[in-house]
Amino acid sequence: MAEEPGRVTEVEEQPAPDPRQIKADIVRRREELTTRLTQLKQRGHELTDVGLQVRRHALGFATTFLAVGGVAAGSIALGVWRARRRNTLIARGGRLREALGRMIDRPERVAAEPTVTQRIIGAAGSAAVAFLIKAALERVTRPRRVRKAIDTGGARRESAAGAGAAGRSYTTYTDRGSGSR
Repeated sequence: MAEEPGRVTEVEEQPAPDPRQIKADIVRRREELTTRLTQLKQRGHELTDVGLQVRRHALGFATTFLAVGGVAAGSIALGVWRARRRNTLIARGGRLREALGRMIDRPERVAAEPTVTQRIIGAAGSAAVAFLIKAALERVTRPRRVRKAIDTGGARRESAAGAGAAGRSYTTYTDRGSGSR
């Protein structure tokens, strides 16, 4: 019996399902799921098998391959044709005529001033080149005895003030083994 506010109604109770029937239903559903999972695995393997896909869709692959090859060959042929055409005397004369026309129309763009960034880069490049040239010249103009001593590393540095002309100081190198200082 079920009670509602103010009323009492009778409800028929359903009998409990048979456990063997429940078990059979579970087994049937498990088999269906296993079959579907096996089919999904098979389809996944077929989908990732490139050889199988090429065999199944041979016409599509061949058409695509030929189209891509044709586009590539056409691009190369067009580039070669345009390069040959651009190098003819008539084409070069036409480009020169256009350049002269632009120069006459806008002469301020012919000798434009460099931007600030270009000036900075130019100054840095000039300084670097000057430094490298100075270092190379100093290395080349060094006395031979001094270069040899520096290159071998077996010399000791000594200063001889007043040696030579007009009060210049010169640095001389002597062997460590000799007793003279």
